[in-house]
Amino acid sequence: MKKTMSKECFTLLLVLSFCYSKAQVKKENILTAWDGMTKMVVETAKAMPETHYSFKPTTELRDFAEQMAHTSGANYLFASVVKLETPDPSPITDTKEKKEVIAQMENSFAFIRSGIQKLSVEDLAEEIEFFGNKMSRLQSILIMTSHLQREHGKTTIYARLKGVAPGPSGGW
Repeated sequence: MKKTMSKECFTLLLVLSFCYSKAQVKKENILTAWDGMTKMVVETAKAMPETHYSFKPTTELRDFAEQMAHTSGANYLFASVVKLETPDPSPITDTKEKKEVIAQMENSFAFIRSGIQKLSVEDLAEEIEFFGNKMSRLQSILIMTSHLQREHGKTTIYARLKGVAPGPSGGW
């Protein structure tokens, strides 16, 4: 049931992104959506008290700081989607210090934004390979933002479990 639901969701995302990629896309809309997603994630990190950055809902899960680092690291991992090179070495560390975690997040979101700003309509339509699949660059951006929203959903649970209101949800 879970695998079927995941496949159905992934298929729906691909179909929608294919349809969307055929429409005229304004880069400004992508930037607006990215800025909204940046705000929701960074504001959640800012709202969580530093004492809870080591909080793990269960022993199997990442702690809050690690979850934030995962999100920041994924931004760098997806660099090729927006025609950037993944930094080597990674600027993401295993810090638990709130100020540093937030700075790393803000830098990773600004990094992706700088790539989006340089993209043309032709770049968005370009077929690229993304994790072994051929698709338009726009489709891969949609998948990247889907990942970001899914990870933010997890951090929202961390925050709520500690009685903290997360940043506002946003997206397309």
